[in-house]
Amino acid sequence: MGNKNYVNIIYNLKDRPKTLYPNQLISYLIKRFKIKKKYKILDSGCGRGDFALAFAEAGLDVTGVDYTDNLGNEKLFNRLGGINLEEDSLPFKDNSFDIVFSKSVLEHIHKPEKYLSEIYRVLKPGGKLILLVPDWQTQMYIFYDDYSHVQPYTRRGIEDTLKIFGFEDVSAEIFYQLPIVWKYPEMKIVCSFLQFIGGPVKKLSKNKFYRFSRELMILGIGRKSMK
Repeated sequence: MGNKNYVNIIYNLKDRPKTLYPNQLISYLIKRFKIKKKYKILDSGCGRGDFALAFAEAGLDVTGVDYTDNLGNEKLFNRLGGINLEEDSLPFKDNSFDIVFSKSVLEHIHKPEKYLSEIYRVLKPGGKLILLVPDWQTQMYIFYDDYSHVQPYTRRGIEDTLKIFGFEDVSAEIFYQLPIVWKYPEMKIVCSFLQFIGGPVKKLSKNKFYRFSRELMILGIGRKSMK
């Protein structure tokens, strides 16, 4: 995972303007996983910094790392560019962070050994990894629209991968990128019905509810051993 033009081209503000979604997602995760304001957060593969900024705006101590040097102009969180997450060691001491957040990163990495081993190393004992990756079963027709996607995952694949790299209390679930579903889980029934309408997902829909009822993610959780 190492092209400094990636964020500028794929996540340019014209094509992908900023939205409220990062703040909504981070607020949900903070509540669900009882993330306290005293916690230190690492956003590993933070891209242009939208989610790191959302953590910071929620009052957390946040550091974002990415290969690109263009991580935005915000001053609310620490930023480190020029780090190849597939090959480089993270520039932090062992046991530095309470939470490592990784969204839409693992699928860009050919071999996860270095990436996940470094995350495990910098987590404090009992610290938690929260990661999100595209769900291969619902995104297979569009997965390779992004040339830098190299490794698809299923729910079972995420669970096994985290266990292999030493994480405990591992879980993985299908995740809808729809705040209304987080608030009203029964809406999953409607979303499930929409998955069977219109055939395979082949292009992005302008209707976000329809799109994200079909383009699902996997939410993976793992904890570093207390030993």
